Amino acid sequence: MSVKLPQELAEYLKGQKNILLLTGSLCDDVDFNGKKLLNYAAEVSIKLNAPVAATANTPIGLKARGAKSVKKMWVAEVINYMRHPWQDPIMDQKPEVLVFIGYPPTVAGRLASAVQEADTVVLGNTYIEEATYSLPQSSSLRQWQQSLEQLIQALSTP
Repeated sequence: MSVKLPQELAEYLKGQKNILLLTGSLCDDVDFNGKKLLNYAAEVSIKLNAPVAATANTPIGLKARGAKSVKKMWVAEVINYMRHPWQDPIMDQKPEVLVFIGYPPTVAGRLASAVQEADTVVLGNTYIEEATYSLPQSSSLRQWQQSLEQLIQALSTP
């Protein structure tokens, strides 16, 4: 729906409550010259104090990088929980924002389009039209990394 520059996205996220971060398998696979996408996912979780529904094999790496509230879950589980009264122990209230990181673009688009009653944010390298907010299209891994670095920096400022 809307492209947000990293600084704008950080301001939006800092103003939200009940954020849930969902991490996909690309968090383990994408490497930016020695820094994994998993590092950025952990930093986003820490800066926003957001729990993580860790899909794929990301829970151990997230905990090792300092993410506090991490629970192994299937992403389809979370999407299904969003359709009903919230009862999952990862957080007390239904998330108002789901942040996806580490999903291929087609998967991220399908997941975002299935979510009702919450905003969706995709921190990928491809613009995702189905998401409420998405980072801009990146032409390279370096450009994507720069967007993530700018997001983390903007999340760090009061």
